[in-house]
Amino acid sequence: MKNEKLYKLRCVDCKKEWKEEKTSSNCMDCGGALDVLYDYDKIIEKLNRHLIKTAPITSLKYLNFYPIEDMSKIISLREGNTPLYKCENLAKLLGLKHLYIKYEGANPTGAFKDRGTMVEITKALEMGKKAVCCASTGNMAASVSAYASKAKLPCYVIVPEGTPVGKLAQTLSYGARLIQIRGTYADAVRLTINLSQKHNFYLCGDYAFRAEGQKSQAYEITEQLDWRAPDKLIVPVGCGTNSSAIWKGFTEYKRFGFIDSLPQMIGVQAKGANPIVQAFEKQTMEYQIQDKPTTVASAICVGDPLDGKKILKAIYDSNGMALDVEDEETLNAQKLLAKTESIFVEPSAATGLAALQKIVKMKKINSDERVVIVMTGAGLKDPLSILKVLPNSPVIDPIDSEVDRFLDKKFYQISSANIGDSKEILFDKIPTEEDIKKHVKKEFDIEISNYDLKNAREQMILFLKKGKKIIRSDLQMIVENSIRKGAKKIIKIIDFSVNAEKNKQPIANIEIDYKNKRYKEYSVGVGPVDALVQAFQKILLKNNINYILMDYTVTIKTKNADAAVDVKMTVADKKNNNSVIAMGTSPDILVASIEAFEEGCNLLYNKNMKIK
Repeated sequence: MKNEKLYKLRCVDCKKEWKEEKTSSNCMDCGGALDVLYDYDKIIEKLNRHLIKTAPITSLKYLNFYPIEDMSKIISLREGNTPLYKCENLAKLLGLKHLYIKYEGANPTGAFKDRGTMVEITKALEMGKKAVCCASTGNMAASVSAYASKAKLPCYVIVPEGTPVGKLAQTLSYGARLIQIRGTYADAVRLTINLSQKHNFYLCGDYAFRAEGQKSQAYEITEQLDWRAPDKLIVPVGCGTNSSAIWKGFTEYKRFGFIDSLPQMIGVQAKGANPIVQAFEKQTMEYQIQDKPTTVASAICVGDPLDGKKILKAIYDSNGMALDVEDEETLNAQKLLAKTESIFVEPSAATGLAALQKIVKMKKINSDERVVIVMTGAGLKDPLSILKVLPNSPVIDPIDSEVDRFLDKKFYQISSANIGDSKEILFDKIPTEEDIKKHVKKEFDIEISNYDLKNAREQMILFLKKGKKIIRSDLQMIVENSIRKGAKKIIKIIDFSVNAEKNKQPIANIEIDYKNKRYKEYSVGVGPVDALVQAFQKILLKNNINYILMDYTVTIKTKNADAAVDVKMTVADKKNNNSVIAMGTSPDILVASIEAFEEGCNLLYNKNMKIK
């Protein structure tokens, strides 16, 4: 059943109007973004105010405010009605009285995109399209593929290589036909537009119809604040579609008479992808395209925001502001939010809290203002990023004494410490044990034992011998590693060397002390680590020990080429059919790897001795 059409599409730049059958994405004359213009007088005539005021919150409650004509085509996964949390712990920490988080991670696919996807997939069915396609940095890919699956429409998705694995897993699970490209989000958009035009697919994305679904966030916030608008609304900005859509929702509710005021819009971008912030700082509507944006906040890693002018206008019209945050500030805010309010969000969502912290420091907010941060996606969308600022959890034997050791060492306080500027140089020459002790107390508020202190100093000496200055994040990794080590060293690496050439297999030489007797061995391998491990294993086999490497992962927690490396290995004992997880830390990946294998061997040896 079709309703009367109460809207039209118009270009934001040249003001030319378009029929949706021709385009619902960009102006075909100037390439500008399109906006949906409504006949608000007719909408107000039909508006059931009692229903809006009394009916439970759901995205489908606002059907009169969407550009949907055929209600029988609606594809919904019960999106919307996401919680608005009052964050008293966080508010107290920041010196505020009224701080709220609109948690969009509670949507069906874990992100705000579902609100807009509901409208877009419905429009695809209205237009009789046989397939849909989209470009994405992850969240839209998951959302569009989910709704397309429900609508029984084939879905083609193009994403930049390196898109978070959680989002890729979702997208593939819904049955999408996924392509990763060695390029940027802008490249993905260009390819997807071409794909839609060649094959007559419905083009989903940060376009006019999507914005209409996403503006319902503003409706819900208004209702959840007892029919009041917040004083400040903080929202991450990628393409600018979601943030400008929320502003549109507030302006509509004011037009309809549901609220008396509008919020200040505060747009937040990552430092490495900030064209809107740069335009705001120049107080212009024109922004410079960034060809190679980069940030840990992948969902807003956009250098050419299609709706940039829309969000800039919203910021200016609301007397708002735009500011950017460093990746490290984002990850620390992500951790702070989880710790204080038990809300786990993806990095792009956490940029809002990082920005609020800066605004508080800048004294550009009053303590009694009502502040809402829109948290756009759930933390499990990108679970790996937060690990860059969290310690590795210890792995222990299942005995009470090991649990007691964990408590006595206060290992848990390392994870809760906010170590500030993680790149600050702490040591550029070999420190005394007393210097290390003071820094550990200052950064983590723990008393480190003499045994752990000795381990930490030995690791620092190795770092410095490699030419690596020890920064704050290195200290965190070293202390974690020192406290974690509990096995008695029966097997010790004396030294090793590796000769690696481009067209030849690497050759590794290693010297090991086992029960106070020294052994030397060499081996070739497919790579330097493989050659080292095989040489190590030869010595073990000579002593009737058969330990093998089962799993191997490498984590680099900072971006620099001289970054410290965290290696995690699973080492197994074939004879006794058990395994352990071991770790190594060094600025040298070979050192970190062979140290992890050494630790694994000692853990297994000690474990076997306890069994005997």
